[in-house]
Amino acid sequence: MAWEHHPLITEPILSTMTEVAEAVPAPATPLETFLVDVESDLAGLLAAEEAWARKNLASYKPCPDALAFVATGNAGDIRDRFFKAIRVNPNIRTPLYISPLGGVSPIPKRLLDPDEVSILQDTSNLSVFDFAALDPGEPVSAVAVVATASNEPDYGMDIGLFEDNGTDFGQYYGFGVQPFGNPGLDYGSQAPFHMGFYHESPIVFLFASFLKESYPEYRIHLFQSLSKFAFDHGHDYWGWRFMGWGLHYLCDLSMPYHTTALPGYGTLQMLFINLLDMLGWSTPKDHAVQLSSNRHVALETFEGIVMEDAVRRNDTQHPMLAALLQARDIPAYNDAVPRARIAKASHDMNRKMDKALVQYMPAHFVNDPLIELGHLPVRNQIVELVESAHGAIAVTRLEQLQAEALASFAVHGRGYVKAIRQPAKQAHALDTVSEPLTALLISWVRMAMGL
Repeated sequence: MAWEHHPLITEPILSTMTEVAEAVPAPATPLETFLVDVESDLAGLLAAEEAWARKNLASYKPCPDALAFVATGNAGDIRDRFFKAIRVNPNIRTPLYISPLGGVSPIPKRLLDPDEVSILQDTSNLSVFDFAALDPGEPVSAVAVVATASNEPDYGMDIGLFEDNGTDFGQYYGFGVQPFGNPGLDYGSQAPFHMGFYHESPIVFLFASFLKESYPEYRIHLFQSLSKFAFDHGHDYWGWRFMGWGLHYLCDLSMPYHTTALPGYGTLQMLFINLLDMLGWSTPKDHAVQLSSNRHVALETFEGIVMEDAVRRNDTQHPMLAALLQARDIPAYNDAVPRARIAKASHDMNRKMDKALVQYMPAHFVNDPLIELGHLPVRNQIVELVESAHGAIAVTRLEQLQAEALASFAVHGRGYVKAIRQPAKQAHALDTVSEPLTALLISWVRMAMGL
């Protein structure tokens, strides 16, 4: 996972956008109802998405032709056909609900259990939310739908999709063997869909080409297109919900541990431990990966706790909340943004983020490769432990760094929303996102020309 509690990050951004905050409430619509209504046109949309991915994503593993969505008129299996065509875990839940922060709003009339919205084994981190069930046709605000949906890709959508993940669908989805990720975590197999290592040194890619096999851009573009498609077909509820799914992956790329393979390690260090691994001594590499994973978990746990506290207190001056609420000029969104803007800004701050974690976090959390921090309940006391060891200034420093990381998502997340709701004003998308330097140069030129 990346940032914890995505709705708490997404909602402040949406609340400042009139195109979302002032939108007419949309009637909650079951997924099957939407799919049946748009089935014939959906086949063309998904075929176009597959063509786009094959053309523009250099390391994309094509969807097998046998999984292509075909309009058959069979409502009984349409959900399964859709999920397999977009290659997500076919067991994911899509109930009608919203997820307000527990204790903030009046108690809903009917609550869903966490396992009714998530297929993960451990749903303990969802306890902060109330899962308020909606009736079909019940009007619901756009902000609530998008914010709720922005957490859903972490509920198992991308779990078990590779052929070595022990699932039947992983055998025929065509993604091959999982290229990277921590198998010790319940959600470890989703890593290649939520991480994008686009800015490593060319020599690192030469010796670790598997790092190129990532799919955030695939998901971001897919859900952007599905969102537009739903709006164009009069299904605003699913327009908003797909938008939330896409925003999740954009937000993930603002997390430094999602855009850098081993934060804090230089190129020569990475090559050296990789060489040792090739020679049969895997311990240095295993320890480096475990330390990176633990620091990743420490950062997201800290973020989740402080964000929840800031939202509960409505502390709009809190650095992280202020970074999300602050009005800024919104540059036009195009297909290069996830890689060339959000992931680049995130990658560029990985060293100072990693250094701060080592300096301020409990040493056994971030410096002991023999523990799996994700399995330790004591990590939920991380804010108190940081403050007791280093004082309030340490907590503030970590909050400021996370606010800096979230700022790029605050800008470009708004651009993504505007590109969906106001496509006529969207800048022309680049033909390819496989060359990030070229994409960045083109973006600079466009900005200079006022495009």
